[in-house]
Amino acid sequence: MSIRKGHKKSIVALAHKMLRIVFAVLKNKTPCLDKAVDCEALSVQRNAPRWMKMLIKHGYMFTADPAAA
Repeated sequence: MSIRKGHKKSIVALAHKMLRIVFAVLKNKTPCLDKAVDCEALSVQRNAPRWMKMLIKHGYMFTADPAAA
């Protein structure tokens, strides 16, 4: 992108670049991965409490809650 071409042209160029990325993701059926963000760690952080509850519910883990004893 050239800075001196104008605001509208730079917006259209950026939109075109984004459209090409979206098309490539949809065509190849691959996830769009951001190298700056660790998606797997975010997924684990978000889902870990639910996973722990299910493990406790099904008897694979026990809580260290002395009040329950």
